[in-house]
Amino acid sequence: MDMLESILPTQLQSVYRYLPLDKIYEFRLRAGKPVVVCLGGRNLFLTSGGLTTESNNAIMVSRTDLDTIVHKASNYSIYAINDQLREGYITIHGGVRIGIAGTVVTKDDKVTTIKDIHSLNIRIPHEVRNCSYPILPYVFGDKAPYSTLIISPPGAGKTTLLRDLAWQVCDKFNLKNVLVLDERGEIASNQLGENQLDVGGTTDVITGGTKLYGFSNGIRSMRPDVIITDEVATPSDIEMIRLATKSGVVVFASVHAGNIDEIRTKPYWSELVRDQIFDRYVVLTVRDKAGDIAGVFDKNLKLMAL
Repeated sequence: MDMLESILPTQLQSVYRYLPLDKIYEFRLRAGKPVVVCLGGRNLFLTSGGLTTESNNAIMVSRTDLDTIVHKASNYSIYAINDQLREGYITIHGGVRIGIAGTVVTKDDKVTTIKDIHSLNIRIPHEVRNCSYPILPYVFGDKAPYSTLIISPPGAGKTTLLRDLAWQVCDKFNLKNVLVLDERGEIASNQLGENQLDVGGTTDVITGGTKLYGFSNGIRSMRPDVIITDEVATPSDIEMIRLATKSGVVVFASVHAGNIDEIRTKPYWSELVRDQIFDRYVVLTVRDKAGDIAGVFDKNLKLMAL
C-alpha cells in the first residue's frame, strides 16, 4: 500500500488501486459532496465501480474523513506540519500535495493555522520522461539553455514539464550545476535528503524555502548554471529572476496564465517582457497529457512554433 492509499478513507481505498493512476492528476474531496477525479483534463465522479460522468452513486466523504486524512498525512502531528498548513497545503511522500480549504486562523494579521477543514485537493505528480522533448530545440541553444518561462493554466502539466527539463539539462545536455528551488516540494519531492522524483543526477534541491531565500542564498552557495522553479507569482519572485539572469544564470520558471496575451498585460510580467529577461516563452494547454504545447515564442513574443 503506497502512502497516498494509506491515508485515504476505507471507501476510497477499495477502489483506488483499480484506477488509472498514471493518468489521474487530482482527487477533489469535499465534505458531504461527491468525490471528483481529474483524469487527463476531465473531471469525473468516483463510484465504487470506477469513474463516471454522472454523480449518481458517487462516493462521498465526511468532515471526519477529511480530518483523518490530514492527521494521517501529518503522521498524527499537526504541529510538525503547521508551517505548510499555514500556506494551505501539505506535501507527503512521493511529491503528493494536499491543498486545504477551511477556516483561516490569524493572529496579529498573520495566518497561524487552518481549522474546520471542508475541502481537500490531492494533487498527484507524474514523471513523464521526454515530455519536454518537443520544446528542446527551442529552449536549448548550441552552448547553453535559454531562460524560459512556462505559461500554463492549472492542470496542464507545467510542474511535470519542469521536472523533465531538469532531467534533460543534467543527463542529456551534461550541465553539472543545476539548482531546483522546490518551494512546495512538488518538483523533486525531497524526503529526508532523498529525491523521490527524478530531476537528474547533477541537480541540487532546496526544499521549502521561499524563492527569495532560494535565489539569494542558492546563487551564492551553490553557484548554479541553471535554476528551475515553479509557480512564480510575486514582485519579489520576479525581481529575483531579473537579478539571477543578469548574473548569467539561466532560469526555467512557470506562471499561471491562460495564454501569451496575459503575459503582455499582467502586472510586473509585462516589465520582464519589455526588458527581455526571458529568451523563450512556452504556452501549455489542457489536453490528454502533460506538456501539450500551444505555442513557443521568442523574447519578443514572436511565434516560433505551434
